[in-house]
Amino acid sequence: MFSQNLIKNIFYIFFIIFSLGVSAVENTIVLVSSDDTFKSRYGCWLHNIYSEAFSRLGYKLIYRGVPGGRAPILAANGRVDGEIHRPLEYQQQTKNMIRVNESHFYVTIEAYVYDKKLEFNSWDDLNKDGLKIEFRRGSKRAGEVLSKLIKPSLLTDVNTTEQGLKKLIKGRTDIFIEQTLVFDKNKKDLLESSPEYEKVHSAGVVDKLEGYAYLNNRHFTLAQRLASTLNMMKVENKIEQLKDKYCYHD
Repeated sequence: MFSQNLIKNIFYIFFIIFSLGVSAVENTIVLVSSDDTFKSRYGCWLHNIYSEAFSRLGYKLIYRGVPGGRAPILAANGRVDGEIHRPLEYQQQTKNMIRVNESHFYVTIEAYVYDKKLEFNSWDDLNKDGLKIEFRRGSKRAGEVLSKLIKPSLLTDVNTTEQGLKKLIKGRTDIFIEQTLVFDKNKKDLLESSPEYEKVHSAGVVDKLEGYAYLNNRHFTLAQRLASTLNMMKVENKIEQLKDKYCYHD
């Protein structure tokens, strides 16, 4: 029997080879994100927005999810054309990519708990003695803020949202930090295996931020054109219309 990690690694190698081949095809753009974002409603919305935007510019979009923190490695090394969803300040963390200076939409980040009566309204509210906090690896905003706020002994990260929620209901952590629509998709799937996940709920929104696409530096001119296209789509109210369009995992 193949181990789950071996299967994931084989898929990852295949994806890199496939992406390199696809990126070489004229007028094709390959963007990546974490698997959890890709499988969420955010991922569907992003796919719809950027398929439309790139189509207007004469490109075909291919969007893929990859494990853990591999998205920035692939994008920075030029193995794919960029990352589809990062915050404004991510530009300070990368030298090989340029931000598309028009956001696609706002995302909310929430603190999730299991069968607890807790309430949070900001990152600072999380700094309560003894609370064990976890976030998804690759979530740059959560990692950056929490690493400065929470004691290392009380802060952990996991590869996937599913792992984080499983640890939460087992009492191994007190709080799990995640983007709203990413959480919603995972909770829906996990409820099929156990009704215990009904007791996982939001204890409050701790952040709200705009999301941006980032392209490899070689696409400097395209990034400017893409920003103008996104702005026009907002004027047309097209981005909001694409929110509930066809989703590839429905």
